[in-house]
Amino acid sequence: MERTKTNEQETLYHYTDFNAMRGIITNGEIWLWNLRRMNDSQEMQYFIKELSIAVKSRLKKEHYNCMEKLFAENLKDFNNLSSYAACFSEYSDDAAQWARYAKGGMGVCIAFNKELLSKIGASGHAPLCKVNYSGNCNDLGIVKELAELIEETAENSEQSPTAEKIHETFNRLITSSPLFKHPSFISEKEWRLVSLPYNVNEYLGTPHFFVEETNIKKYYILNLRKVCENLGARYSDLFEEICIGPQARVTAQVLSDYFSATGIGELCDKIKLSECPLRRF
Repeated sequence: MERTKTNEQETLYHYTDFNAMRGIITNGEIWLWNLRRMNDSQEMQYFIKELSIAVKSRLKKEHYNCMEKLFAENLKDFNNLSSYAACFSEYSDDAAQWARYAKGGMGVCIAFNKELLSKIGASGHAPLCKVNYSGNCNDLGIVKELAELIEETAENSEQSPTAEKIHETFNRLITSSPLFKHPSFISEKEWRLVSLPYNVNEYLGTPHFFVEETNIKKYYILNLRKVCENLGARYSDLFEEICIGPQARVTAQVLSDYFSATGIGELCDKIKLSECPLRRF
């Protein structure tokens, strides 16, 4: 199996362990986790920081105070907001992701049909979005828009923006924040089923909690099987292949027996073995 990435990406890959695979494939549920608790410590913050730098570079010095005031007023609750997401990659059989997300290669990589996954996300209030790894935000339209908004506010001109316009602009800034990551993560080529930061319970339903020995993690459930049924789609078509990790103890025959026993025998012919020569240390 080759490491896959095409201009017209049709498949997305989710690296995980076998227990999570059971939850996703057998139970038909994918869990959306708090982005602020993932391995990138700058999740959601990175975009705000880079965008503010880009906006400031467009302003006159006398407008800096106005910018700081508007950002402080409109982002005062930002640190209390979180988006929840399930993450995917454009790359199959990738050594770094086997090591990082699939128990050192002892897990599994589930290949999803991107088109159907996108429909599920749209229906389940967690749209499928591509992550941006840009090193700066200078060319984004919202940067110019914010700079103009700040200038008009600072000069108190007849064209000064209304409070409603200011709120709407900063709202778009906040809702875009989960889709930007630090460039050091670019090798993951990530896509996300991601919720809006606002009114998460309203859109995703009741939260759940995963209790560990030293931690409690909050998550939401997107019911893949149920949404497929609502869309009139065949559930097994969501999965393109299931690749067993390079260090996994599970054999293809055992996984095939498991799928047959749990009523999803259609997946038996979609089982693959990793060709990644990942070494355990």
